Amino acid sequence: MAAYLRARIDRGTLEPGNKLPPTSALMHQFNLSDNAVYRAIALLKAEGYLVSQQGKGVFVADRRKLLAGAQRIRGITQGGETIHHKLSARVQAPEWVADHLGEGECVNRVRTVQRGDFVVEASQSWVHVDVARVVPEIDAPAPCDPTWQAVYEQRSGDTVEVASKTVDARITTDDDREALGLADDFAVLVVRSVYMSEGKVIGVGQAVYAPGHPLSIS
Repeated sequence: MAAYLRARIDRGTLEPGNKLPPTSALMHQFNLSDNAVYRAIALLKAEGYLVSQQGKGVFVADRRKLLAGAQRIRGITQGGETIHHKLSARVQAPEWVADHLGEGECVNRVRTVQRGDFVVEASQSWVHVDVARVVPEIDAPAPCDPTWQAVYEQRSGDTVEVASKTVDARITTDDDREALGLADDFAVLVVRSVYMSEGKVIGVGQAVYAPGHPLSIS
């Protein structure tokens, strides 16, 4: 039962907020005792897949976080989500990026994260050109497995860390609406991160989160 539910949540068939059937229905479906059902649910709660709401039942947990630090470097997607790379190009660093990365050319990578048919996040990163000597894949509009930061760590032997993170909100821009597939203006959450290695800024990132998809800040 636990493996079945875990797989459905990972695939996105069971979505955050979906309510589990009552214990009696699960007992019948999986031919289990009530104690076995309770143990399976307790296991999935401990793993972060399920959450109880007093007097309401057991629900699929929202496992998406505003990932930061080592979590974000290891990967940004959750079960049922896919990354779609839109662009990778050499550009001149925008003013706010240049404040961290320095003026001049950098690699701009653009992607979206989808849950089913919905875009839940539109992200961009601006990476120092020196990183391309270690991770040449950043110049291609394709994923680095799991992220360019993790690949850089592995190949260079130098640790990558998030030096700072800011969380803000704004009304959608034209670019936001196009990236997120929105027809109207909404308030969106914007997270900016600065990545450093060996005392040097090697990249900055910006993630814009779509409205209507509950998030928890960590």
